[in-house]
Amino acid sequence: MARGRGKRTSTLALVGWALLVLVLGLGAGLILGQQGCGKREPPPRPEEKTKPGPKKPEKPLAESKAKPTSEAVRRQSPAEPAALPRLALVIDDLGYIQPELVTRLCSLPVAFSVAVLPYQEHTRESAEIAHRMGKEVMLHLPMEPIGYPGPGRDPGPNAILFNLTEPEVRRRVRLALDDIPYRVGVNNHMGSRITPDRMRMGWVMQEIKARKFFFVDSRTEKDSVAYGVAEQLGVPAVERRVFLDDDKAFPEMQKQWDRALKLAEKDGSVLIIGHIYPETVEALEKLVPRTKGQVRFVRAGELVR
Repeated sequence: MARGRGKRTSTLALVGWALLVLVLGLGAGLILGQQGCGKREPPPRPEEKTKPGPKKPEKPLAESKAKPTSEAVRRQSPAEPAALPRLALVIDDLGYIQPELVTRLCSLPVAFSVAVLPYQEHTRESAEIAHRMGKEVMLHLPMEPIGYPGPGRDPGPNAILFNLTEPEVRRRVRLALDDIPYRVGVNNHMGSRITPDRMRMGWVMQEIKARKFFFVDSRTEKDSVAYGVAEQLGVPAVERRVFLDDDKAFPEMQKQWDRALKLAEKDGSVLIIGHIYPETVEALEKLVPRTKGQVRFVRAGELVR
C-alpha cells in the first residue's frame, strides 16, 4: 500500500509541475504580446479614413494677389475693339487677259476672289496663278444679255442662251464648270436676259448645287431673281452691292470704293466687283493699302449665306 501511495504522489507532482510550466508560459506569452502590440499604431478611426493627406502650406495672400489667374487677366484687360466690317472684292473677266497682269493683280497682299471666263486663251493659266497666290477662284459663267446679239452683247462661246432647252442649259453649265480648275463658286457674266427668269435660273442653280458651290449674283440686271432662286434651292449665295469700274477714271473708282466702305461700315459687310483692266489693277494698288484698318478683306465665299 505504501508503494501505491508513492507512485500516485509522484504522478500528481509531475502533473502539478506541468500545469505550473503551462501557466508560466501563457503568462510570458501574454506579456510579450502586449509589448509587441504597443509598437503598432492604433488603427484609424472611421472618419479619419476619408481625410486627405496633409495639405501643402497655402501661399500667402499677398502672393496670390500678385499672380492673378488667366481668367482674371482676361477680365482685367482692355476690351477688344469691335470686329472690322468685311469687304469681299471680286475681279471679273480673267481668262482672256495676259498672265502678267493677272500676276500683278494677285500680288495684292489681301484676300479676294477672281472670276475666270471659260474657253479663253489664258483660262487655265489664270486660274492656276490665282490659286497659287492664295486667291479664291470662281467660274464667270457666260449668260445672254438683253440686246444679244447686238454689238458688245456677245457673252462668249457656249453661253447660257434664252432659247436653249433645259438639257442643253444644264450641259453648258457643267461644261463651263469643268473648264475652270480650282473653282469653288460661280457668278454670272452678263446675263441680264437670263437672271430675271426664275425657271432658267433654277436649272442653273440645280447644277451649281450638285457640285456644292456657292453663287454670287453680279446684279447686272435690277430685276434679277438669281439670289432668291439660290436661297430657295439652298445654294449659298450673296449679291453684289457696288461696281468699282463702270467708269475707269481713278476719281470715279475712288468714289465707288468709298461708297463700298460706307456700306460695309453700315451693314457689316459688302461685296464689290471690278474687272481686270490695267486701270483697275493700278487703282487697287493705291486703294487697298490706304484701306487697311478700316475693313477686313475676305473672299466672296466668306460672305455667302
